[in-house]
Amino acid sequence: MEDGKPVWAPHPADGFQLGMIVDIGADGLTIEPLNQKGKTFLAFMSQVFPAEDDVNKHVEDNCTLMYLNEATLLNNVRVRYNKDHIYTYVANILIAVNPYCDILKLYGLDAIKLYKGKSLGTLPPHVYAIADKTYRDMKVLKMSQSIIVSGESGAGKTENTKFVLRYLTTTYGSGQDIDERIVEANPLLEAFGNAKTVRNNNSSRFGKFVEIHFNEKNAVVGGFVSHYLLEKSRICMQSSEERNYHIFYRLCAGASEDIKKKLHLDSPDSFRYLNRGCTSYFASKDSDKQIMQNRKSPEHLKAGALKDPLLDDVGDFNRMCVAMKKIGLDDTEKLDLFRVVAGVLHLGNIDFEETGSSSGGCILKNQSGQTLEYCADLLGLDQDDLRVSLTTRIMLTTAGGAKGTVIK
Repeated sequence: MEDGKPVWAPHPADGFQLGMIVDIGADGLTIEPLNQKGKTFLAFMSQVFPAEDDVNKHVEDNCTLMYLNEATLLNNVRVRYNKDHIYTYVANILIAVNPYCDILKLYGLDAIKLYKGKSLGTLPPHVYAIADKTYRDMKVLKMSQSIIVSGESGAGKTENTKFVLRYLTTTYGSGQDIDERIVEANPLLEAFGNAKTVRNNNSSRFGKFVEIHFNEKNAVVGGFVSHYLLEKSRICMQSSEERNYHIFYRLCAGASEDIKKKLHLDSPDSFRYLNRGCTSYFASKDSDKQIMQNRKSPEHLKAGALKDPLLDDVGDFNRMCVAMKKIGLDDTEKLDLFRVVAGVLHLGNIDFEETGSSSGGCILKNQSGQTLEYCADLLGLDQDDLRVSLTTRIMLTTAGGAKGTVIK
């Protein structure tokens, strides 16, 4: 770094700012910001990085920058993002910045065909290029390949994973229904494992490892999804601006009147597992009209529906039902799945009270009798057995045998 050369210096809000070195001292560098002539500040040598001659010029691969450091990398990604180039390479690593909007023609069939068989770097950076390189490496090296998708909440991990799956099944699929079943498994996983958080309307609250299986002809023949670390506590409690898992709201909003009666469903605010958080539905202007008034919470009626271009509780419920059919679930299995979901909601409405005895313990309140009946019916359990299970604690001792308390 030399006097008179542009440098990137630390900035409290923007991370880095452009400046010039006006003095080199024993304790650090004196920097004059380019947009604040006459003002200077002191920065440690380790916090200042050399800048490119043209900071508005961008490159597709950060490795081709003359000065590759934290500041120039971030600036290059920022300049590209402002021009709707959300993907940038660092060698064979792909950086993706979530645009929070649709970019036309970025993921269509034409783009899929364009990247088929192309070496990394011959076309603009894209998640399809990474997927194709992975496939070609598997084919040439005869070894399993992995794509690691990582980032903070809202970075776009879920969407980019779906783009990878869609690319592989569309480009190298066997042409059978297995290709569609692999892709359609995602909406189902998202319904049961994704939720609205403060930072992300479709945040994955679990980890997943997706396997795509190929035959000796290198065509897609199957897949397997391993899931882990589901945020179980969210089922019982959410903060005021967050929601429980999507499936609960989609069932309340999109279920037919017949299913609604069978499952004893109501608006989200009537369930304790939902009314501690946000009880509004995601809906567009048109889909909001399809939701009956008695299914909407007071919060939804007052503030209106939640808006997100990728989420719609009624539409997503219908798409989820189609996905269930495509992956092989019949109507009976689908209803059984909904019965379990509704049963969990009703379990949250059961009230307990202390027995008043010196031994402790609790019993179900009398007014919870109807709710207990709903739960037993939906979960296929005997009502008395369920009552005992909810008021029983059994501990297995290290010495063997069981120790517990049963209060009836």
